[in-house]
Order: sequence, then C-alpha cells, then structure tokens
Amino acid sequence: MVAQSHSRLIPADISGYGVKVLVVDDEASIRTIIRERLEIAGFSVEEAPDGRTALEKIDYGNYSVLLTDIRMPEMDGITLLREATRRAPDTAGIVMTAFAELDTAVAALKIGAFDYITKPFNFDVLLVTIKNAIRKKAIERELQDYRLNLENKVREQTDLINSMYVRSIDALIKALEAKDYYTRGHSQRVTMYSVAIGKALGFTQTRLENLRRAATLHDLGKIGVRESLLNKPGRLTDEEFGEFFRHPEAAIRILEPIPFFKPLLPAILHHHERFDGKGYPSGLAGIEIPVESRIMAIADAFDAMTSTRAYRKALPMEAANAEIVRCSGSQFDPDIVTLFLRVQGHIEIPGDLVLPEGLDTNIFQGTGGRPA
Repeated sequence: MVAQSHSRLIPADISGYGVKVLVVDDEASIRTIIRERLEIAGFSVEEAPDGRTALEKIDYGNYSVLLTDIRMPEMDGITLLREATRRAPDTAGIVMTAFAELDTAVAALKIGAFDYITKPFNFDVLLVTIKNAIRKKAIERELQDYRLNLENKVREQTDLINSMYVRSIDALIKALEAKDYYTRGHSQRVTMYSVAIGKALGFTQTRLENLRRAATLHDLGKIGVRESLLNKPGRLTDEEFGEFFRHPEAAIRILEPIPFFKPLLPAILHHHERFDGKGYPSGLAGIEIPVESRIMAIADAFDAMTSTRAYRKALPMEAANAEIVRCSGSQFDPDIVTLFLRVQGHIEIPGDLVLPEGLDTNIFQGTGGRPA
C-alpha cells in the first residue's frame, strides 16, 4: 500500500521537470501508482518489471534516478543496484524495502545506493528522498570535478616546476661542457648508446625515459671537479684520483633535493661500479649494480675510448670494442657487452650529434653525425 499526502515537503530548489526516473518493481500496480504520482511532479518516468529489463534500459536510458524494490524474482534489488552502479555511475540509486528489511537497505547503501525508503511510504517522503538523492549526486559530481581540476592544476604546476629543473640542470651540463672541451657531445652519445641497449633489453617507455635522463646527467658531478684536473694531460695523482672519484656523489648532492630526479639517482651514483666489485663509490658487484648503471658503464667507456682526451688520442672503434670484450665479466656485465656489440649496427645517429674521432660512422645508421 502506498500512502498519499500534500506536496509541501518538496524542496523548492530542485524541480522534477526533465529528470528521468526508472522504477523497478515486479508488481505492476505499484509501478503504475509511483509513475503517475512522479509524472504529476514533473518527472519523466519509465518502468521495468525485473532487474534484467532494468539493466537493458539503463544501458541506453541516461536516468537520473533508479528506484528499485529489493525483493524481486530472478534478480534482487541489491544485485541490480550493484550492476547499475557499475554501468551508470551517474545514476542515483534508491531502494524500496519493507520495514523488516532495514539491514538489507543498509547493505544497499554500502554498495552505492544514495538512500532507501520503507513501504508503505508517503509520497511526499518519496519525492523528498528522490530530490535529495539528485542533490547528493550533483554534489558528488561537483566534488569529482573539483578534485579533477585540482589534480590537473597540480599536474600542470608540477610539470612547469620540473621543466624549470630540467632547464637549470641542462644549463649546468652546458657549463660543464664549456669547462671541459673533451666532454662536448659525450653525454649525448652515452645517452644514445644507453637507450639503444635499454630498448634491446625491452625496457618500458617510462624506464627508457629515466635511463635517457640518467645518461644525460651521469657526469653532472664533474661540475665540481677542478678544470685543471679535467684537462690534465698526464697521469693523475692519488689525491687527484680521489677528487675525480667523488663526482658521482657530487651529482647526487645536486639532484637529490629535487623529487623529479629521485628515480635517476641510483643509476647515476653507481655508473662507475665494476661487475667484479672493484669500482666506486660503493664497491657493488654483479646484479647488486643497477642495470641502468651497468648499461651506462659500457656506453661511457666506449665513448671515452673512441674520443680524443687530454691524456691520449682516440682509439679506433675496433680497438675500443676489443677492450670492451676484454673487460667483459670483470669491469662490465658480459650479457650487456654482448647486447651492445649486437645493437651497434642498428643505432640511428641524430643529425646534430658530433661524433668522436675514433668512431667508424659506416657501422651506424644515418649520416647526420660528423666527426668532431
């Protein structure tokens, strides 16, 4: 039985006109009474005799409110509500229940119902319940929109800050290259070789991008090494070696305060470790060394050997490869050595990249690179 009363309890700030309601009940008389009264209040109402029919309508109906009985054959109201919430999250669900089924009504609230109403119910109460559900759903959408806009704004600001960090660090790299003539193009080439190896290893795009950034910044710590030491033509003293060996840690001190660079720090810190554990700064060995560091160690050494330095002339590419192979298993990861030699013939050289004197350009793809 459905009780009737006045409409004075209807909130004046929400109109039923243009609002679509789907009424689901296996008793046709109840559906008819509810539809007629809601239509008088200005709602657009459709009916469904069971849950399956209701779901078919929901898929295409764009309803503001789903008003469903709990006890129905085949599919009960709780199951219907759960599936309707998944298919149409913008539809506000309300369950109709007998007083003795309040526990079930509470369960419906937990899975997404906006409210419940007990039978027999007063139509004024029903209208207030529907309009409150619509209001709640509108507030929920506003909160979602606000959260999304806030997240977008935070992301935009983060991207802006990160781009400023990148520009600042790029300026430091350029300052380092101006300070040390022999490092010009070195970071670019180490990055090119490292990314080629990372692709061959099947790195994800995110991991490749982190490898690219780490390789670009791997020598950043040399900004704190004396220029006379960087360009010294003779052998370094033990004290000078000690200063030079600290450059990975110096890079970490520069980058560590910036959250954007946090994923890159282990790769940069350990790119001078050796596979046999005799490297620096931590003496890591084998797989203790981050794989990105093992990649960069080979790329770094290969480019250094094929470039002219203050203390020696560039080695031919064949001699550099032979040295890489000789040090496989001691200085370098043997699996990555094999992979590096395999990918050399498939590396594309950017047109603006300066190639070192010892590099045989014929083995690489592309003709844009030119010897320094």
